Amino acid sequence: MVNSRIKISSVVQNQVPDFVREDYPLFVDFLKQYYISLESDGSTLDLLQNIDQYIKVDRLTNLIESTTISSDISFSDSTINVSSTSGFPKSYGLIQIDNEIITYTGKTSTSFTGCIRGFSGVTSLEGTNTPDQLVFSESKIEEHTSGSTVINLSILFLQEFLTKVKKQVTPGFQ
Repeated sequence: MVNSRIKISSVVQNQVPDFVREDYPLFVDFLKQYYISLESDGSTLDLLQNIDQYIKVDRLTNLIESTTISSDISFSDSTINVSSTSGFPKSYGLIQIDNEIITYTGKTSTSFTGCIRGFSGVTSLEGTNTPDQLVFSESKIEEHTSGSTVINLSILFLQEFLTKVKKQVTPGFQ
């Protein structure tokens, strides 16, 4: 949300000792990807660092939950054309089309680029009174037809957080 802060993922390589970088180069890649996932829009670290922005009442209503596919998607496509990507994370977002979970590395105004298909991720929250369990799902690459719904999985945690803030900050308001 706030772009002026230095991202941990961009400096983590320099924080790891030389002998670890030389002997275990994949460890640095793992740490970098781990922090990228924490720093993406609506994720836990982003939420903590930008709590002052997320508790504003106007943020409680402008989350984009879905969009639609504007052209068919085959098994080998790594770009997904949609009606709009507004409200989706700029990079490393998680989306679901039918039963397939997809992550992407970038986006334009009408497409998700660098898509990694057949991904795994949290698809919903479950619980009796308050969601207390994450539902983790695995998926396989599928073909999709134009008009299918693209669900924004990146906002699941944020939606639940904002629902709780709404109950605390604005009780009684619809």
